[in-house]
Amino acid sequence: MSASQVFLIVVSGLGVIHGLFLAIYLWSVLKGNVLANRLLGSLLVVLSFRVGKSVFLEFLENLDAKLIFIGLGTMMAIGPLFYLYTRAISDKSFQWSKNQLWHFIPCLLAILFGFWINDEDMETLPIALFLVLFLTYYIHYLIYLIITKRYISKQWKNGLSDKTYKLLTLLFYGLLIIWIAYVLNLFDESIPYVIGPVLYSIVAYVISFIVISKGYLQDVQQDKYKTTRVSDQQMEQLFSKVSRIIIDEKQFKNAELTLKSLSADLKVSTQVLSMVINRKSQKNFNAFVNQYRIQEAIELLMDVNNQHQTISAIAYEVGFNSISSFNSAFKKQTDKTPQVYRQQLMN
Repeated sequence: MSASQVFLIVVSGLGVIHGLFLAIYLWSVLKGNVLANRLLGSLLVVLSFRVGKSVFLEFLENLDAKLIFIGLGTMMAIGPLFYLYTRAISDKSFQWSKNQLWHFIPCLLAILFGFWINDEDMETLPIALFLVLFLTYYIHYLIYLIITKRYISKQWKNGLSDKTYKLLTLLFYGLLIIWIAYVLNLFDESIPYVIGPVLYSIVAYVISFIVISKGYLQDVQQDKYKTTRVSDQQMEQLFSKVSRIIIDEKQFKNAELTLKSLSADLKVSTQVLSMVINRKSQKNFNAFVNQYRIQEAIELLMDVNNQHQTISAIAYEVGFNSISSFNSAFKKQTDKTPQVYRQQLMN
């Protein structure tokens, strides 16, 4: 075995070990969002097994067909685990149920096929069958990535915190990079198969470094409403007051409005107020207020009497205290910048 092969084994192997240690840690943590921790830990275990199989396949001769196809079968758990982790970490009301097991039926069938097949079948079964199987594995993975990315974008527009959004986006692109590496191996023999495991190692370490350095995991896992006790009736009454002040009285146009100032006016804690707004509107405080500011801005942009009013003037009028935050919130809600939105209205 050459020195380059040993190097590749070490690099890819370290990624697998790193993933397994992270998985053990996540399964052992009993604080915060335990369900999300364990789903992410399970995802890392599956990825480590899948990538470990690729390392063996690259450097060992005559690898048993069962191990090859069991490894491929586990790939069909990656997408569902990522999707369910995304839901668990972005939706406080999400709970595990037996219905979630339906996501893993394709994976179970694929693994059973792996236990059934043997080396002789590799020679006798038609090549077309294996082509269909490989396409099924990779398309299934990609479909779940797309569904999850759409869900992440939808949750972000509904007030998902920036740190949770960035964490999930990092994981999405990491899984996409691994998918691309393996797909390239199917169509181009000039790309070494071990590129997949090596990329996994790089992605695992880069994402881990970013997550730890930015504090993403610690922030998004905190169950900040765990000790808050408010009855449904109290929540309804408080949210009714919030809606009256922000919407009816148009306090959203007040640039000085903050969660702290509103909680002081209502004589409740910021934690209780934040929880009520999150639970009743599925948005955090800033996203809840900004949606009405953007609605007001759209009405001003559509009014022909305001054609000569600058974008910045409109931003300040509807309650924003900076043009950058206005542009960001406007694009988040409409997928367009205020300037582009105005230009399209004029055409």
